[in-house]
Amino acid sequence: MSEDNYLIVGGGDAGLATAVHLSSQGNRVDLFSRRYSSIAKTKIVRSTGVFSPGNYPIATCSNQIQEIAAANDGQLSKNIIICCRGQDIESYANILGEYINSQTNILLICSSRFSGRVFCKVLQRKFGILERQLPAVGDVNNSPFASRGNADDQVAINKFKNQFQVAAQNSEMTERIVATYQSSFKNMRPASSSLEINLEKCNDIFHVPLIIASLTRWELGENYNIYRDIGPRTADLIGDFDSDRLAIAKALGFPNLSDMYDYFKTAYGTTGPSLYEHIHQIKALDNATIRNPHHRYLSEEIPFGAFPLQVLARLVGVDTPFLDCCITLGSKFIDEPLNWTAEFLEFDTQWLNAQLTYH
Repeated sequence: MSEDNYLIVGGGDAGLATAVHLSSQGNRVDLFSRRYSSIAKTKIVRSTGVFSPGNYPIATCSNQIQEIAAANDGQLSKNIIICCRGQDIESYANILGEYINSQTNILLICSSRFSGRVFCKVLQRKFGILERQLPAVGDVNNSPFASRGNADDQVAINKFKNQFQVAAQNSEMTERIVATYQSSFKNMRPASSSLEINLEKCNDIFHVPLIIASLTRWELGENYNIYRDIGPRTADLIGDFDSDRLAIAKALGFPNLSDMYDYFKTAYGTTGPSLYEHIHQIKALDNATIRNPHHRYLSEEIPFGAFPLQVLARLVGVDTPFLDCCITLGSKFIDEPLNWTAEFLEFDTQWLNAQLTYH
């Protein structure tokens, strides 16, 4: 089995699952986590799920990026996979910026919309990197797998998604990302553009309505499964939210964007006439309990998922009543500011026309 070098950034569920997946294939894997992890001592990630159970070696693990670079002759791997929340994108760009160059291939496993664009903007603004000098930065529409962490060194991969899509800044960069990572992620498929990827992202579409319908339980910090303690009408709220997303996509020239039925069918292989039936066929969600009142299903999905979607809707003049309602209600229960504005993201007609030309 050929060995490639990868740096995984982020020690959460997705980061540990990615480390297990790549290490199980015989690759050298370095792991950077801003939180201290016991993996720094043991150099082992424990996998307890249905897929790839066992203990897998990690070459280096540290919460200091300089230590990882020092173990690799002062450099980082040119293949970097960042697994994080939207609120971490800017800080990770600041940490990694001095080690990144035009040959770096970055895969961003992040549910937040336009996270790749934000990452590149930080590199340009802070480090003075010109657009032609940027690394290839691939945004994905979905995580490659469903996983759950049980400790700082333990994760369970419960299911590999049937398919996830990726796109970078342009078609050439997308080809680079696919060429770099598809051998390890067989379920990766290229999308037509970064705009399409960010319209296809739907974690906020899936999660926010379910939290909105149970805000009292969420605010009080109850441990509960948002996917199982619902009825058919609550599940239908997801479709209402999704209608606004699809209206934005249609206005932008994507009339055939996947709806939530297609999303569940493609990612999980589910069937049925109602969203309620699809959700209850996903066995990986049986034990998906949220455990604290600051869970990312609002603190990430509102400011870094739903809000940028609303910004895009305003740019193209599409009314989004359900999306607006969810943002208005949900933002009352989080402390994260809504900073990813049109000005911050540098959304304007010139950018939009370039995206549509790329598409």
